[in-house]
Amino acid sequence: MSDLVSVLTPTYNCGKYIHRLLDSVLKQTYPAIEMYVMDDGSTDDTKSVIDSYVLRFEKKGYSLHYSYNANQGQSGAINDGLKLIKGEYLVWPDADDFYKTDNAIEAMVDSLKNSPDDVGMTRVLLEYLKEDDLTLARGLNQPGPYSDRLFEDCLFKINGFWYCAGGYMVKTAVLKAGIPDLEIYTEHDAGQNWQLMLPVLYTHRCLTIPQVMYSVLTRSTSHSRGQYATRKQVNRQYNGYRNTILATLKKIPSMPADELTDYCRRINRQYDKMVMMNNLRCFLRPITPYIKRIIGKHD
Repeated sequence: MSDLVSVLTPTYNCGKYIHRLLDSVLKQTYPAIEMYVMDDGSTDDTKSVIDSYVLRFEKKGYSLHYSYNANQGQSGAINDGLKLIKGEYLVWPDADDFYKTDNAIEAMVDSLKNSPDDVGMTRVLLEYLKEDDLTLARGLNQPGPYSDRLFEDCLFKINGFWYCAGGYMVKTAVLKAGIPDLEIYTEHDAGQNWQLMLPVLYTHRCLTIPQVMYSVLTRSTSHSRGQYATRKQVNRQYNGYRNTILATLKKIPSMPADELTDYCRRINRQYDKMVMMNNLRCFLRPITPYIKRIIGKHD
């Protein structure tokens, strides 16, 4: 189908949330959509929720596919799903987020369809909602102007770069050119955004549609926005990020060796510092009340 959009969503025990994403996809004004939900070993009612939407998608002229695999993390689920997609464009929203406007996908397709060949991706603005009542938790803290060269912003998380997946759309042909065999690096707790974004942003521009069209649920137990209590857990997460970025950089076909070496050195330095600061915070946390008490006595 011409100009087909593939919606690829990894999910793990999001049965109570994913209906909002499915409803928001069904409301889209864009006529050509296929959706794949990659269940990463859920033990809740995710499958029955998806099954209840299949006919509704068909009546809209869309298709909805469900695939279950043993738990391997979001990146593993996305990696499996990339082998299935048929669309000229790809979006990969999280299961607990959803599209705020009915024309979000149409607007992103229009942005890419009318763009020059050096544009590979487009994005919309987003909002963050509270889990309990869907009221605004916070908006995007970057009013613009927006750069269209975002590789280093994504790589180092600078200049207000945001990763929330469903707010991005990529030309599938550009993705295939940047990721050989559409095989991304998988790390159980490190997500999939760097693997999909960095190869595209290295060679292509990303446009920004300056309108809030995507809603992000701020959930303390979600993978990307969860809180990790212990020093070892935080360090493991940081090192998972490091491994993911380094592996992704090494797979970018067009990156010169000297540039790769420099980026890897900077990433290692950045995450070494993050691990060191986390170790320091954890060391100081138990004694902080005593330090404050001592300082108070001398004030």
